[in-house]
Amino acid sequence: MDASTPHVALIIETSMAYGRGLLKGISQYVTEHGYWSTYIDQRSLNDPPPGWLQDWNGHGVIMRAQTRRMAQIVADLKVPAIDTLHQYSGLDVPIVIPDHRAIAVMAAQHLLERHFRHFAFVGVERSYWSKARRDGFVDALRAAGHPCHVYSPLSRRRFTESWEGGQQDLTEWIADLPKPLGIFTAHDLRALCVLDACRRGALNVPEQVSVVGVDNDEPLCMHGDPPLSSVILDHELMGYRAAELLDRMMKGKKYSKKPIMIQPRGVIARRSTDVVAIDDALTAKAVRFIKQHACEGVDVADVARHCGISRRTMERTFAHFLGMSPHDQIVRTKVARAKQLLAETDYALDTVAAKSGLSHAAYLNVLFKREVGQTPGEFRKQMTVASG
Repeated sequence: MDASTPHVALIIETSMAYGRGLLKGISQYVTEHGYWSTYIDQRSLNDPPPGWLQDWNGHGVIMRAQTRRMAQIVADLKVPAIDTLHQYSGLDVPIVIPDHRAIAVMAAQHLLERHFRHFAFVGVERSYWSKARRDGFVDALRAAGHPCHVYSPLSRRRFTESWEGGQQDLTEWIADLPKPLGIFTAHDLRALCVLDACRRGALNVPEQVSVVGVDNDEPLCMHGDPPLSSVILDHELMGYRAAELLDRMMKGKKYSKKPIMIQPRGVIARRSTDVVAIDDALTAKAVRFIKQHACEGVDVADVARHCGISRRTMERTFAHFLGMSPHDQIVRTKVARAKQLLAETDYALDTVAAKSGLSHAAYLNVLFKREVGQTPGEFRKQMTVASG
């Protein structure tokens, strides 16, 4: 073994977008900072530890520790190691993971913006990251004044007996909940189970049940019927930061043991949440029009004209069904667009304002400060720091 070249084991699944994104980020770091000799197998997340690992004589490990046995084998190597899964709490290794609460808040906001009043979470049992997403979702909804139903499969006998039994149990559980219902799942695979349960129960998606997952694994999302909305994680940045931290550890440099948590990038909205969950058809029509055209400069009179009702009637129905005015809804839509552009692009503020349907950057500053409590610059800086 060449002592001058770091030898690094990458115990990361190659079978799914999450793992491949991590590997891409690791590769980017290595390209920028010097060659590593990497040990990697074609594997899925649930595969056992590779046989060669126990006798491996390397310098560092980046892993997704799906089992405690995996974590123990890596610990026995006595080399620097990073975990990028956090399946269990209490593992004595640094972690680089998504910000699970931020993911949950983003999913809650996505459903709340569609005016849902009934919510549910379907997770993965015995996983720390799933529990963190569940708690974040429940807390975000509680802060907005809404309860949340939580599906706990291992407490339900049929789920533990077979796949078919579990799906039928999930179908009946969803059928018993109030509608329209917004469901957040721990990841995209779980969301596909929910979509299947809705089909079994003859529940229309997204009209009766809307579903949002996590990971934006495009083959899985497009396999959904209908295609699945999903929170986008920055897998590549996670891989890059994990490699950066491991490099410091292998060189004997000081490092923080505080978890590195990477902010989600946003929600890709597909047909599984393409709905406005409002009981009144005219109000729902108005909100859909605002969502589609607010950033094009439409005003309240344009919305009323589109719906074929008077401005006064529309003001009254908005107050009754949404507790806000049509103007408030237009402003919220513009601010949401501005937040997206500030977080995801490096556009100048004049460009952000124009693309958000606002006349100039000065007005964007005033409106954003009033609605968000920060200036656009402060918000962009916060998102940049959180992501890197």
